[in-house]
Amino acid sequence: MRPSRHYNSIISIVILLLLLVSSLPAQNGKMETIDKYIEKTRQDWQIPGLAVAIVKDDKVVFAKGYGVRTLGETAKVDENTLFAVASNSKAFTTTLLAMQADAGLLGWDDPVIDYLPDFQMYDPYVTRTLTIRDLVTHRGGLPTYGGDHLWIGHDLSRSEILRRIRFLEPTAPFRSKYQYQNLMFLVAGELSAKVAGKSWDDLMSERIFQPLGMKSANTSIRKLPDMDNVASPHEYVKGKITAIPYDNLDNVAPAAAVNASVMDMVQWMRFNLNKGKVNGEALVSEGQMRQLHSIHMPVPVSKYAEKFYQRQFAGYGLGWFISDYQGIRLVGHGGGMSGMISLQTLVPSEDLGIMVVTNFAPSSPTRAITHRILDVLLDAGERNWSTEMLNARESSKQSAAEKEKGIQAERKKNTKSSLPLTALAGTYHNDLSGDVVLSVKNDKLWFEYNARHRGYLQHWHYNTFRITWDNPIYDMPSKSFISFYLDEGGAPEKFQVTFYDPMTFHRKTTK
Repeated sequence: MRPSRHYNSIISIVILLLLLVSSLPAQNGKMETIDKYIEKTRQDWQIPGLAVAIVKDDKVVFAKGYGVRTLGETAKVDENTLFAVASNSKAFTTTLLAMQADAGLLGWDDPVIDYLPDFQMYDPYVTRTLTIRDLVTHRGGLPTYGGDHLWIGHDLSRSEILRRIRFLEPTAPFRSKYQYQNLMFLVAGELSAKVAGKSWDDLMSERIFQPLGMKSANTSIRKLPDMDNVASPHEYVKGKITAIPYDNLDNVAPAAAVNASVMDMVQWMRFNLNKGKVNGEALVSEGQMRQLHSIHMPVPVSKYAEKFYQRQFAGYGLGWFISDYQGIRLVGHGGGMSGMISLQTLVPSEDLGIMVVTNFAPSSPTRAITHRILDVLLDAGERNWSTEMLNARESSKQSAAEKEKGIQAERKKNTKSSLPLTALAGTYHNDLSGDVVLSVKNDKLWFEYNARHRGYLQHWHYNTFRITWDNPIYDMPSKSFISFYLDEGGAPEKFQVTFYDPMTFHRKTTK
């Protein structure tokens, strides 16, 4: 006698339930392993607070905060604590553009000047041919981080920064080389705003945050004082981990200004893993999502990345990095600002998303935690990424110390400047950067550009000085050289200094 369909259905359900129940201990064991590893990493790196969320198969399988929001205070980080996600903002900007492309309002290969007719690049040919796709793929020829001093610690408006881009000289031929560029994403965001007839900030709220249910996400630190669950950024200040103010990123917002909790970012990751759909409704077409998550500009794989991460390929999509790990394709992005680091990683083939945020500047812990989670969930073996990265940090410190010894050895002793400090003082100008004021304070030259580019000059040799920056950001060298050049009459004509790249400032003449 054959069993009935009803009987077969009951047996199938029982088997399925048994399988689900039997998998729970293994799943719980993995999450316990991840939980302990995160806290150990936090302590080893002395991170005041962090949060982690994991999405799998469209469900939140892990979301937790660790440590405190502000060092010296008792308020704990939880999954709803707000952090700056910095350059993760770039993919939000490209998603707005994708929505507008879906609506037929623009095309990725349209010239930028079709929408922003007053916009200019340094090279007139590039001005004419630069496309929206070029803006968001880091291939415009501008130097890596070039022009970032216009917004880091500065109060210039978005429109003024856009105007000054015409003075930023390229360091590579157009479309020939990947060079990471924040200012081009500012242009992209302002272009999107121009097309819509409303601000980028309003577009973000209306088109992404609200539909996705990102309830606490926002685009400005001006929103933070009215919120009660906000992490403070931390950096080393005079050798001690200290809470610092948020950097104001309003003037470069489309590249870096989103603030969000990991639970907000859960909604964002679900949206991307679901190929642009929210609750079954497509906010972005699957074709546009494929564009966002596909490589448009190759990124060279360094020997270090090949050895350390076993990376075989890398590239940049439209606001996203694409690479591989253990033979699996990853789509993600990192973010870093003063005292805040984030890392988002999507594994589309596994329907998996990982978000890690910290309120302390080193970027290695976010990578260590992410890769440990990947190893556990992909059954990729045991590897203590945090320990390896701590060892790498010590090696890096030793290399930096050796480099400093070499710099000191090349210093020419018993030399002096051609002119007294009072003669070198004055206002110097660069068309891109604006004014720098040099003044004599405490018998030293004081360099004043903005809150992140100021400090005392120490005479080094001849007409070269060395600046110790008073308040540098986490990835900015703490010291730079500045060399003065005299005209034929022996008066100071200009100086060259390095922010991220060498820049020349000419002395202003007084009338």
